[in-house]
Amino acid sequence: MIDCGSLPDIVTFNAVLDALCKEGKMTRRGQMPNLVTYNSLINGLCHSGQWREATKLLNKMMGEAIPPNVVTLNIVIKYLCKCRRTNEALTVLELMTEGGLKLNVVTYNCLIYSMCHRAQSGEATRLFDEMVGRGILPDAITLRTLLDALCQVRMTEEACKVFEAKIKYGMELSTISCSMLVNEYCLLGRMDEAKKVFNFLVALGHVPDIDSCYNALVNGYVQDKRMGEALRLAKEMIQKGLRPDIETQKSLKGCRCRRHVASAE
Repeated sequence: MIDCGSLPDIVTFNAVLDALCKEGKMTRRGQMPNLVTYNSLINGLCHSGQWREATKLLNKMMGEAIPPNVVTLNIVIKYLCKCRRTNEALTVLELMTEGGLKLNVVTYNCLIYSMCHRAQSGEATRLFDEMVGRGILPDAITLRTLLDALCQVRMTEEACKVFEAKIKYGMELSTISCSMLVNEYCLLGRMDEAKKVFNFLVALGHVPDIDSCYNALVNGYVQDKRMGEALRLAKEMIQKGLRPDIETQKSLKGCRCRRHVASAE
């Protein structure tokens, strides 16, 4: 049917599913379904909106001689996450792991992405820790998704751990994530940590959104009353052809540093 260019509809999937459930009849005909058959059916059921039927079929597989594999699991979890049914997705995940099924990075990426977009960054972090604990290495998608989400909700400690993981695995650093992390440290008055992140990026020769990072650092030092550091960075900005933004200029002027900035220019 598919080879002829016709896509099966819900009625077709239901008919095939009904046939598969009649094991005795299929066995007599010597036509036993295999893993590929089940995966194709589950994929079709999910795409046609019948996720409950898909999970029933998944449970049926677990009770038979054809156990589901990680492909089966990812099909169901991806669809459930897409429909914002993350609780059901976590239940399926738990059932599969209890059954001894080995997960992969795709499984966790679906769940972490869904949790982040539902503003459940804490749960996303828990899944990340669980993932690493199982010996599954995160990829660029995992870390970028999680880092951006953590920075947005000001979970700075967790964001820093993810940032360090990206460095550890040699992954590309997101422009938004890096500047957000530096800015977040500055807002919290944790200037040493902010400068540490910034210096690390400079050492790598990779300073995304350098204007934003410099401005955040200068403002942070002013708020922390570390005027020497603020002035040094302001001069460094100008020497590199950058210019403090309006907010930074106001911070410096408010602390009676206008003449120092003027002399630096």
